[in-house]
Amino acid sequence: MEDQRLTDLLRELPREHARPGFTARVLDVLEPLDAPRRMAPRWSFRLATAVAAATLVAVAISAGALRGGARQHREAVQARQTLEELRAEHGRLEQELREISAPPVVYLGGDEKVDYVLDLGKMGNAEVELSGASATSATPVAYHVNTF
Repeated sequence: MEDQRLTDLLRELPREHARPGFTARVLDVLEPLDAPRRMAPRWSFRLATAVAAATLVAVAISAGALRGGARQHREAVQARQTLEELRAEHGRLEQELREISAPPVVYLGGDEKVDYVLDLGKMGNAEVELSGASATSATPVAYHVNTF
C-alpha cells in the first residue's frame, strides 16, 4: 500500500474519546508526586561517592596485582624453561667435547692373522730413548686382555 492511502484509511477510523472523569483521576494520582520531596542529606551523597571511589580503587589495585602476578609467573616459567634448555645444551656440548678430546684409535692395517691398531692415548705415556737403551713404550694390543 501507498503511504497516502494508509493515511486516508486511518483518518476514516472513528476517534477514541476518554471516559468521563479520566483527567481528574490522572491529576489525583499525580498530585502527591508534585508535593515537595524530602531531600536526602548532603553527607549521604558524599558518603556514597566515597564508598564508590574506594571500591573502584580496590578493584583497580586487585586487578593490577593479579596481572603483575600472572606476568611474574609467566616470566618464571620461561626462565625455568630456558635454564633447562641451557643445561641440556651444556650436557650435549660436554659429551661432544669428551668425544673429541678422547685420543683416537687408529687402524693401521693388517692381514688375515694380524690387525695393527695404534691407540694414540697410550702413545703419550711412551718414553723412548734415542740412545738405544731399552725404554718404556706402547704395549701391543695383542698383550691386552680387552681387545676390540
